[in-house]
Amino acid sequence: MNRIRLWLTAVATALALTAGATASASPAVAQATPWHHGSMDVRVAVGVDGVSSATIHAERYTPAGRARGVQVFVPGATYDHHYFDLATEAGVVSQARQAARDGWVAIALDRVGTGGSSTPAAGSVTTAVQVASITRFVDEIGRRYARLPIVLVGHSYGSVVAEGVTARSARVDALVITGFMYRTTPPSFEGFPALVPAATDPVLAHRRLPEGYLTTTPGSRAFFYHLPGADPATLAADEATKATTTEAEVPGFAAEFASGAFAGAVRVPVLVVVGEHDYLYAGADPAAFAPDQRRAFTAAPAVDAVLIDDAAHDLALHRNAPRTTALIDRWAASHS
Repeated sequence: MNRIRLWLTAVATALALTAGATASASPAVAQATPWHHGSMDVRVAVGVDGVSSATIHAERYTPAGRARGVQVFVPGATYDHHYFDLATEAGVVSQARQAARDGWVAIALDRVGTGGSSTPAAGSVTTAVQVASITRFVDEIGRRYARLPIVLVGHSYGSVVAEGVTARSARVDALVITGFMYRTTPPSFEGFPALVPAATDPVLAHRRLPEGYLTTTPGSRAFFYHLPGADPATLAADEATKATTTEAEVPGFAAEFASGAFAGAVRVPVLVVVGEHDYLYAGADPAAFAPDQRRAFTAAPAVDAVLIDDAAHDLALHRNAPRTTALIDRWAASHS
């Protein structure tokens, strides 16, 4: 625990020193350096819950210079790759592009059932399918970038999936968890957006998704933000690009939160990053935050935990996201 406390102190000092330079950064800061951008589709075997195979779509940003490694980004429920690469009227908010600027091959994927990836029957869009499909995807990325370390970065439900993948794939060298945490007391879900059929939603109705696909009610996504720290243009773009979830995914999130089964099987370094206004953190004991994460990841060789001021659940979409991403990139470079 002493090492974690020292690391947290160092992070806090670094953020304080850089606050003056970054507090007024625009969302477009991630575009400061050239990179190569392209889409990719990877067909993977699944063999779980009635899904024999699936296509995983992703957006890939490659640094102009030599890459230090690969970051694979896994979005949460009702999000796709846009969470990590969002164009708004005020500019581009992009953890993926910033990672590329920092020297990483950044791959932001769409989970099965979202974005450009396969959309099987809603009952087959389960956590087991997500873990199996993304494990095969990561293994394929590992073959394509055989000499580079791979860091898996999850958000919210995507963090749960990322933990499951890390527990299974030998190609993951480090794991970053955002918008998800472990605690000994239950969190409050009061105010969480209601989920409605995607077929009735003005953003998604045109996609004609299979019955049973769900999304958040129109205008409810402010729940994921600390509004004083968010740009209204970002919230508008978030609503305009929102994705889906299914009832079959919910048990996987709840089971992992209660049991920590995936976390206990992770054997690589772990970074947990949570916003101080995240609904999952509300009511938690601040002194127990880092120890609770260490207890969850019992087999991990290192566990670091950071609480981000002036941010809520959607860490990558707040005004201070460039600082959060820089922190993640530095940690990834030193642990992979």
